[in-house]
Amino acid sequence: MDASFDACTVHIIGLGLMGGSLAMALRGKVGRLTAEDIAPGVIEDATARGIIDGAGAVAEADLVVLAVPTHLIISLIPQLPVRPGALVIDLGSTKTRICEALDRLPPDVLAVGGHPMCGLAENGYTHAIPTLYQGARFVLCETRRTTGEARLIAEALVRAVGAQPLWMDRARQDRLTALTSHLPHLLSFALMRLAMDGAAEDSALLELAAGGFDGATRLARTDAAMIVGMFSTNADQIRAAAAELRAHLDHLDAILADADALEGELGAIVAARRAYTAGYGERLIT
Repeated sequence: MDASFDACTVHIIGLGLMGGSLAMALRGKVGRLTAEDIAPGVIEDATARGIIDGAGAVAEADLVVLAVPTHLIISLIPQLPVRPGALVIDLGSTKTRICEALDRLPPDVLAVGGHPMCGLAENGYTHAIPTLYQGARFVLCETRRTTGEARLIAEALVRAVGAQPLWMDRARQDRLTALTSHLPHLLSFALMRLAMDGAAEDSALLELAAGGFDGATRLARTDAAMIVGMFSTNADQIRAAAAELRAHLDHLDAILADADALEGELGAIVAARRAYTAGYGERLIT
């Protein structure tokens, strides 16, 4: 397959936020772009708007992109009628179990695990934007079906949508994203659940909520199906990260009434957060 994609047929399974945004970013850069989605009217609308060339089939594609919720990707992979020589890549937020499924694809099929580090609070086709991947780090994980050709094609795909390829071991990616991505989602949902309980007791609670609450619970607007896949396929790593977080909460709890201790602890945290922003920028989710 030509990594320039000029004569390549790309087929995207799942035209939601991630798949739809990928299609928008790839438009005009591939030979033919097709998709499928279970939501009524999505394929027709995307075709009418010129985002894709129309409905297609996995068996006709040179490159197949799996952009459905993570837990569904795992069950979908064994059913794919991929032709020999085609490349399969996914956009799931966890990689170990997905890559294990990709490992079992036929030997004549290429496969790479993928996790673009970008998104919006809301999911779905109506929220897709062509710039979603711009500047984002895009994790790529090798499988037993990853060849030198597969690496080149995967990297070319990532760069074609404006992202930066980052190769990483599947287990390491799941351990690190458990803290940087999955745990923040868990906290957002837990805080919103606490607020739901509090508002049931005193309706003024949500009237007093402002920017801090909005920012901390923003991820709880994410479609539940996406979070189910994220949590259920990386539960052990998320539990480990949550246990470490509880230790830090306990420490802060112990010094809440000690202004001097708080100043030292919080000052170090503020400095680290500002250094992070200075080094990596601020990727706000609207």
